[in-house]
Amino acid sequence: MFQRMKKMSVLVIFAVLLAGAAVAPAVAQDVIDVTGQSGQVKEITVENDRLSFVPSEIRVNRGDTIRLTFVNTGGRHDWVLDEFDAATDVITRGQSQTIEFVADQAGEFEFYCSVPGHRQAGMYGSFIVVE
Repeated sequence: MFQRMKKMSVLVIFAVLLAGAAVAPAVAQDVIDVTGQSGQVKEITVENDRLSFVPSEIRVNRGDTIRLTFVNTGGRHDWVLDEFDAATDVITRGQSQTIEFVADQAGEFEFYCSVPGHRQAGMYGSFIVVE
């Protein structure tokens, strides 16, 4: 009888954990892929998490117009993508800025924060443009 109660307790705990996972808040996406979306203008929001970007990878189609909003959640940061001459100003916590550019060349490119030392500390990501 004791063994049976023990097994039931384990099953109940497991069921509670599964139910909790089902209602847990969504974690921010580390990858944004808008290649399957229709329309020429793709709206993307990027935030910083200390010295990293969320998402750290963005996938778009060649020819898409990108309307990117960078939201600064702390510190002084910007968002820069050299190959498309796309960059926000350096902004502070609570500020945001929207830029627009055309992804007119295919390949994998690096976006980053240009504040001295931030890129070297890991504040960069991948911008992938597919044909």
